Amino acid sequence: MDLDRNLQLAHELADTSAEAIRRYFRQPRLSTETKIGEVSSIVTIADRVAEEAMVDIIRRKSPEDGIIREEGENIPSRNGRYWVLDPIDGTSSFARGLPIFGTLIGLVEDDRPVLGVVDQPILGDRWWAVSGGPGYYNGKAIDNPHARDSDSELENACLVSTTPLMFVTERQRSIAAHLQHLCRRTAFGGDCYNYMMLATGTSAMPLIVLESDMKFYDFCALIPIIEGSGAIITDWSGNPLVSTSTEVLASSNRGLHDRVIRAIGSVK
Repeated sequence: MDLDRNLQLAHELADTSAEAIRRYFRQPRLSTETKIGEVSSIVTIADRVAEEAMVDIIRRKSPEDGIIREEGENIPSRNGRYWVLDPIDGTSSFARGLPIFGTLIGLVEDDRPVLGVVDQPILGDRWWAVSGGPGYYNGKAIDNPHARDSDSELENACLVSTTPLMFVTERQRSIAAHLQHLCRRTAFGGDCYNYMMLATGTSAMPLIVLESDMKFYDFCALIPIIEGSGAIITDWSGNPLVSTSTEVLASSNRGLHDRVIRAIGSVK
């Protein structure tokens, strides 16, 4: 696979999606819907227009590739590769006029994420990485100071989740409450921006992102970027994330991640 070509294509998808999204941002009376059976899940015309614009490009330029997407029908692959698209991760923030959402673009080959792009079309922020290589933020290699720490303690980290409503089982709620107690600092909101701040290391303290009820398009694009920054992302047991994973854990560094995994394992 020509990763350079596909990375170029991913940037083109991000540019095209951004153009579509900017037309609708902070437009009063923008029509919104809530997806049935999903917690706090909003969709707007911007989600659909941006996704269709990206799908059209992929079908023209890489017709053998499959597509896994949030809003429309998935398209089967004829070569084992899939683009994984979330046009607006954080539609709730988008609908409220808050520029803390992002377009997520991942490419998967043989069930393994090989590249990821996260774009914020209002602020002009963009992150990307190819699997096994460094992560980039706005064209510069990420230098994450928190990733180099070896002695981060839970009590000095901030635990973040998009919403407490995403912890849907009693076990998940117990684990979240236990970690909130251990970390002392807890914040909600942020969607993909939490993961990108963790990757860039620009937060005042190490971060732990704990989320559940996730779909593949929610985290596929994040994996190469976070790993390329030296940070860690797995499921709640410490295993690599796969397309069927629903519980996602990311930490600023390995030592912190190991402490979180042990704390999760202590909850009966």
